[in-house]
Amino acid sequence: MIRNWVEIMRAGLFGLFLTVMAVLPAQANDRVAEAEQLVSSLISALETNLMNDSSSDEENKQFLNQLVDTYFDVEGITRFSVGRYWRIATADERKTYARLFRSVLLNQASSQFHQLKNLEFKPTTSKARGEKLVLVGGIIHDKSGEFPDVEMFWRVVTLPDKPAKIFDVEIENISMLKTQQDENTTLIRRNGGRFAALNEALQEQLAQQQTN
Repeated sequence: MIRNWVEIMRAGLFGLFLTVMAVLPAQANDRVAEAEQLVSSLISALETNLMNDSSSDEENKQFLNQLVDTYFDVEGITRFSVGRYWRIATADERKTYARLFRSVLLNQASSQFHQLKNLEFKPTTSKARGEKLVLVGGIIHDKSGEFPDVEMFWRVVTLPDKPAKIFDVEIENISMLKTQQDENTTLIRRNGGRFAALNEALQEQLAQQQTN
């Protein structure tokens, strides 16, 4: 059952922080409030769009594309999703990967977009994690009753003089971004450390999506 939720949430949403550091309460409160506001704004945008039943698949994809740019740390997610192999990739390989990775995820999200209509996010608790990260917690509730409630955390990066951005989504203690990284790095390793192999696999996946 958890796997079903993971597949739904991985479709368009997507950190690993190892050190917990103390911060001043006022600083932490400001950062938590900023992160909560970001997630609340994202949820509101989704709910507003989902009320429009007349939107086409292409319009939904355009909406999701804009949503990604507005609320998510696209560059950070892209780099993290391939781990240490980002450093060995050429500039062209990085550029190609960023384009393919985004296209594949947007197609996945668009194909499952209708499933979000029955879901609602119920905020629970939020907490600062170190100096850069805030976890915004909540429960995903399926109004149709098909799935049980699931605990979720939005991992939001909050840096001085920069807008807060979502870096990862955690479902029942499973990091969507770390899971993606594990899949990508395993594929590269199995192909002799060749980064291009990942791009080739993504290109094939994208072609399959476009024919379905």
